[in-house]
Amino acid sequence: MNKSVLAIIIIVIVAVAGAGIYYYSSYGSLEVYVTTGNSDPIYITISSIMLHSENGQWITVSNTTKTVLLSSNLSFLASSTIPAGNYTEVRLVITSATATIGGINISVKVPSGIIKIPIIAGGLKVSGGSTSKLEIIVGPHLVSSGNGKYILSPVITARQFS
Repeated sequence: MNKSVLAIIIIVIVAVAGAGIYYYSSYGSLEVYVTTGNSDPIYITISSIMLHSENGQWITVSNTTKTVLLSSNLSFLASSTIPAGNYTEVRLVITSATATIGGINISVKVPSGIIKIPIIAGGLKVSGGSTSKLEIIVGPHLVSSGNGKYILSPVITARQFS
């Protein structure tokens, strides 16, 4: 084999390996879960999950629409590969919510359809090549607006867990 061909092959292998190492150290995996302490069933439909990084950028975790039952068990929302860094806020786009009150399902309004959630305890730290887990803790608060209508005005925080 010609020495120049061998040199080109070695350069390509080194470049591919370098790109793989860069990607591995620059991105981490994220798993997002939701839980609540509420005993009344509340279903929420989420169409987008985004994270706000310390450097001011919004990172999209998921644009897949998913309906989840808020319960005391952890419910999986989404997973994604995102840039390594520290994240301080989660944004959920809620397209609908339904609560069961007295055995009757009631459509619940979510003001603006967007819920902004602070990530407590120093934020979410995503390290390159590792998996981080984020738990969104919903303290649902239903407010009657009259005529049998309700508004979901939750107290929500998020935290990293292992």
